[in-house]
Amino acid sequence: MSAAQRMFRVYARMMKVHWAILLEYRGDTFFYMLGSVISPLVTLAVWLTISENGAIGSYSQQDFILYFLAVLFVSRLAAHWEPWELEERMRDGSLSNYLLRPSAYFHWRFAENLVYKLFYGVLMVVAWALCWPFFEVVRIPLEPGFLAVFCSSVLLAVMTRYMMGFCLSLLAFWTTRMMAIFNLVMLADQFISGRIAPYALLPEWVQQVSSYLPFYWTMGFPVDVITGKISGGDVWYGLGVQAFWQVLFIVLYFWMWNRGMKKYSAVGG
Repeated sequence: MSAAQRMFRVYARMMKVHWAILLEYRGDTFFYMLGSVISPLVTLAVWLTISENGAIGSYSQQDFILYFLAVLFVSRLAAHWEPWELEERMRDGSLSNYLLRPSAYFHWRFAENLVYKLFYGVLMVVAWALCWPFFEVVRIPLEPGFLAVFCSSVLLAVMTRYMMGFCLSLLAFWTTRMMAIFNLVMLADQFISGRIAPYALLPEWVQQVSSYLPFYWTMGFPVDVITGKISGGDVWYGLGVQAFWQVLFIVLYFWMWNRGMKKYSAVGG
């Protein structure tokens, strides 16, 4: 059996366990998903009110509706809870249990995240399909080329955001205030990633700063692809930037994990 086949079997078993956990806590899952819908809808309501008297920049009310539906789609797929998990496991020492297992702790966490992303992804695609005959605003292009770019941008955004969050969570090896740092980073992310306002409507200096940070490329960029606000060479450039951040965070993960293991110690667990 090849290494790839063994890893596939490991992931299959892990995902089966996590799927059972998801079904066991289906009430939590439902309310967690319901809560995640509120923020994009409230922000959409604000922009619809502001744009009542006409378009703002290149965004009409229809554009805002599609934009924040896309934000909801990407943000739900990109959601993760690694910092909370790792901090808790370091605090109570239970991380030690995972270090004794034959597969790396990362694979266990990634398998769980993958189960939730697949679950939420299927639900949202079904909901989008049900709305398709009744609401023109959700009718995005279905050409193979567009769908390939759209799926690539979303996949890279989701993976990069996950690795970025995992790297931030590894700061817990060096500080007990990791969550304070993470919350500060997420506060910046809230404003410049495209969650509150489309990238094109941000001040020019904010756009310039944001272009050098990973936040826009893991949220606003795939949303702009879905809504058709960028095309041609800009799309390929964006995919390249996403790939760059993804590789950077993977390298950073290995470096931080290996360094962190040399400092880690725990009692209990």
